[in-house]
Amino acid sequence: MAQEAVTKMRLLGADVGIAPKPGGTGTVGVPVWVWNAPSPQTTGPTSASATALGVTVTATATVADVVWTFGNGSTVSCPFPGTPYSPAFGLTPPSKASGQCGIAGYSRVGEYTVAATTTWAVHWVGGGQQGDLTTTRSSQAAVRIGELQVVGQ
Repeated sequence: MAQEAVTKMRLLGADVGIAPKPGGTGTVGVPVWVWNAPSPQTTGPTSASATALGVTVTATATVADVVWTFGNGSTVSCPFPGTPYSPAFGLTPPSKASGQCGIAGYSRVGEYTVAATTTWAVHWVGGGQQGDLTTTRSSQAAVRIGELQVVGQ
């Protein structure tokens, strides 16, 4: 029944926010920021119940971690939603100590798939029992990285 309650929650993978914006082009060596836009289905907490034979089980889910892979061998684990990029951050790389998530930048021109694997921690209670389980969900976004060349006089 706990699994039925989890199904009712309709948990999702990260609602991927990324800078540079999808459809735009980033620059080699410039930081890439990622974040998970908060909602009950993408960051939690969220709850649901299931009932059978007069016994009700209630499950509550929260995100335990999001592992981001950047398509270039880089992986970052962020147990928090992350901070959306702001132009005020400039070219400063994301800092996990500040609740930011991302990488210092790509070293090569190309198109990359940024994937987020969200691990949900679920605690359930019902019928005089309780327990914990985990489940994962995945999502992704594409990012294009180009090169900036400066021509001297």
